[in-house]
Amino acid sequence: MKIGIIVFSKTNNTFSVAERLKVALIEKGMDAEIERIVPENDDPGVKPPIEFTNKPDVSPYEMVIFASPVWAFSLAGVMKEYLEQVSSLQGKRVFSFVTKQLASKFTGGIKANRQIKSAVNAKNGIIEKSFIVSWKNKNREAEITNLISEILKAV
Repeated sequence: MKIGIIVFSKTNNTFSVAERLKVALIEKGMDAEIERIVPENDDPGVKPPIEFTNKPDVSPYEMVIFASPVWAFSLAGVMKEYLEQVSSLQGKRVFSFVTKQLASKFTGGIKANRQIKSAVNAKNGIIEKSFIVSWKNKNREAEITNLISEILKAV
């Protein structure tokens, strides 16, 4: 199974989780790669339309994992815009995870995953499972381990 981990990450926190997931998938014998979403302007306040210097194509993948930070209690605007421009996700297995700084439940992680789910649905896809990693949570390592474990079980 060809798996694409499509990541937007400004501080590399989200990217570091994606790298760990990629290693685990490869160790399980999967064909996994990371592709970064790179906007021309990655300022958190950037407004659409957003131009991209790298906009990954999801068509080669049977399974896609979208990964993004939470910005201002919502999905990062760069990921929102990318998902609006992505091609059809029909017939693909889709997962997502978001990373956020604050550990509280009310700091945007759930909302960001709902936004990814809505965007995926608009592209004829279905999110099988989504995850939240809270960077300042004392259980962050357990959150990352669970995310990786659950995705490995699914493949």
